[in-house]
Amino acid sequence: MRRTQWTFTVAITAVVLGLSGCATTKASPEPAQEIPLLTGSDGAAPAPSEWTVPPSDPLPGPASPPALPSPGALADKVDIEQAVRQVARNSAAAGVVIDRGSGARLASQNADRPFYAGSLVKLIVGVDAILRHPGDGLLRKRIATMVQVSDDEICSELWVSEGGGTAIIGRMRQRMGLRATEPPRNPGQWGDTLLTANDVVRIYDYILGDAPPVVRETILDGMANASPTGSDGFKQHFGIPSATDQPWAIKQAWTNNDRHVSLHSTGLVGAKWRYTVVLLTEHPAGRKYEAAARSVTVAAQAINPLLR
Repeated sequence: MRRTQWTFTVAITAVVLGLSGCATTKASPEPAQEIPLLTGSDGAAPAPSEWTVPPSDPLPGPASPPALPSPGALADKVDIEQAVRQVARNSAAAGVVIDRGSGARLASQNADRPFYAGSLVKLIVGVDAILRHPGDGLLRKRIATMVQVSDDEICSELWVSEGGGTAIIGRMRQRMGLRATEPPRNPGQWGDTLLTANDVVRIYDYILGDAPPVVRETILDGMANASPTGSDGFKQHFGIPSATDQPWAIKQAWTNNDRHVSLHSTGLVGAKWRYTVVLLTEHPAGRKYEAAARSVTVAAQAINPLLR
């Protein structure tokens, strides 16, 4: 979903017949200056304190390896928004990391701040469509494709279909227990749905825990096979897949309007999808997508030590 390709002026039932493309918005202000990408430390341990052994004393045996800090201790040092701003100044960010095995919240920052959903709304749209038509195998394949390549046209068709539009948001708020997700003010612009990092966690909790198997299998198939590029050619393996060598299943988002550029990396990481990871970012209008994507990757690198 690039450059508001999800923009549709909809009188919900009237547009579906004329739907043939997406209006785009190209921001043209001068690019904001970006801070160079930081590589971080090389991971080397600090030099030990100097000490002296009298010649007559026996030499000590090998030192025991230092104990690794707990994930909780690491989480106290992770500032997701600051990591984003190392690359893209004047940006806002939110993040949540959940250990689904223990139920522990390993990191949480700005988790109730609303962001434009962009293509994250495809998770909601896809789940709703399958629940309404669980026996439609062709529909399920199209939804898996929509998630895999973040296809805007499929999402738009489902959005303007019978029973679609902002009613989808209302139904899924109730079913998934979403607390802050709001439909777009313009019902034709599904990417302007507002959500929070905490609500994205609730979406994944529903998909993994409460959804019928046909929903879970379809959505996870698309997420676990997310292609290197989206259907619009955008390189969507920024953030989570660029920061971890563990198994992942992701839903990314990239979009802009006349106010903001938004890029998000969200999904599941680890064996048996142990971790839920949500990284949401918002940048000034006119920021280059490449810089925004790098900032999300830096944030994912910052939280990656928690995923072990």
